[in-house]
Amino acid sequence: MIDTFVQYINDHEDWLMGRILKYAQQRDYTKYTSTLKEAWRLSISGLSKSLVELIEVRGDDIELGPKEDYTRDPATQFGIIEARRHRERGISLEMFLGLMKYYHQSYQDLIKESQFTTSEKQYFVNLINRFFDRVEISFCTAWASSEQDQLVDELQDRNRQMTNEKNKYLTIFESLSEPVFIVSPDGNIENMNLAASRMFNINSVSGSGYYTDNEEKLVFAEEFPWLAESYAAFVWGKEQKQQGERTLNVNEQYFHISFSRSLDISGKFSEIIVIIADITKRKKLENDLEKLATTDPLTGAKNRRAFLQLFEQELDRSQRYDHKFSLLMLDIDHFKNINDTHGHDSGDKVLKLLVAEIYGILRATDMFGRWGGEEFIILLPESNIHQASTVAERLRGNLSKIEVSTDDGALIKFTVSIGMTVVENNDVLLDGIIKKADQALYLAKDQGRNRVVIL
Repeated sequence: MIDTFVQYINDHEDWLMGRILKYAQQRDYTKYTSTLKEAWRLSISGLSKSLVELIEVRGDDIELGPKEDYTRDPATQFGIIEARRHRERGISLEMFLGLMKYYHQSYQDLIKESQFTTSEKQYFVNLINRFFDRVEISFCTAWASSEQDQLVDELQDRNRQMTNEKNKYLTIFESLSEPVFIVSPDGNIENMNLAASRMFNINSVSGSGYYTDNEEKLVFAEEFPWLAESYAAFVWGKEQKQQGERTLNVNEQYFHISFSRSLDISGKFSEIIVIIADITKRKKLENDLEKLATTDPLTGAKNRRAFLQLFEQELDRSQRYDHKFSLLMLDIDHFKNINDTHGHDSGDKVLKLLVAEIYGILRATDMFGRWGGEEFIILLPESNIHQASTVAERLRGNLSKIEVSTDDGALIKFTVSIGMTVVENNDVLLDGIIKKADQALYLAKDQGRNRVVIL
C-alpha cells in the first residue's frame, strides 16, 4: 500500500502545483512569492521527494517522539534548508508557516479527492499530516535557533518588496519569446530564460538559475563555438551593443545575434546580455520571395529584370577597371514547330533541359537569364573574342546533341542560333550592347540557323 501511495504522489505533481497555486492566489501569497509556475513546481517536487525519502527511511512509522533526532530526518532537513532560504529573502516565519498550511492542505485534498477507499484515505492523510508536522517543527527550530540580527518588521517588509520586484523582473525575463543569456565577464552562462533553454536544450526548467543551488556552470564559448570569436571580440572591444546575422550550415538555420553590455555605471554588474533569435523562417521566406522576384519560374534561370540588374553592375565594373566582357543572345531554332507538333509540355521540357545544359557549361562568374520565350541571354565577364566564341560554339554543339523524350515516345532534337558581341571599350551603353548582340542573332538566323555570328 505504501508503494501505491508513493507512486500516486509522484504521478500527481502537476495537480499539486495547480492546487497550491490556486490557494496562494486566493490568499494573496503570490504577491510575495514567485509568479513563475516552475518555481511552484520545484517546491512541490522538493516536498514530494522529502516525503518519499522519509517513507523509504522509516516506512509508515513516522509518528513523533520526545527524543526524536530531527537532524537525521529527510523531512526536517528539507524544512531547515527552506527556512534558511526564505529568511534570506525576507519572509517572516508567520507568512512562511501560513503558506505551508496550504501546501499541507493541497496534499490532503489530493488524497481526499482520489478513488482510494475510506480506510486508505485515512491512512494516507495521516502520513501526510505527520510529514508536514515534521517539516513545520524544523521550520520553527531553524527560525528559533537563528541569530536575531535586528531584523525588524520594517526591514522584513522591505526585503519582501525587493523579492517581489525580483520575481516580477524574473517573470518578465522568463516570458521573453527570444532566447536570452546572461554571461559573466569570465564567460560563464549565469542565467538563461525559458526560450533559450528550449531552443538549445541546455536546461528545461525556467527560473532554475534563481530557485536552485546548481553549482554547474556552462561556458558560453563551449556551448556556442560558432559565436566564440565574435563574442570574444565584443568582450575585448568598447562597443555598447553589437548586432548581426549568422548562418549555421548544418541545418540551414539563420540567427540574429545581439551582444549588449549591462547598463551599470557603478561597475558592479559587468555581465554581457546575449540574445540569439532564430530567424530561419523569416530568412527562408525572404529568400523564397527574392527567388520569385528574380527567377524564371519554369526554367530556374534569372528573369529579364534580374539579369539586367546584374548586367548593369558588370558594365559599371568593366568600365571602372577597363575589363572586357562578352554578351551572347541565344535562340532555339524553329521552337514554334516543337510546340505545334509535340505540345507545350514538350516545349517546356526542351527549355528546362537547355537551361540545365547551359548551367553545366558556364562558369560560376558568368551570368545567364531567360530573355523571353525561347530566347536567352548570357554575359561572360573578362572574356575576349576567342574565349567567348569558344564558349558559344561549345554551347551550340552540346545543345544540338540533346534528345528530349515526349510523353508519346517521340524524340525531339533541336539546334540554337547565337549572336555574340565583345565589349572592348568603356564608352558603350547597355541598350546598345544588347542591340548589337540581337543584330548578330538575327544574322545567325538569316544565314541558316544553327550557327554563331559575331559582331
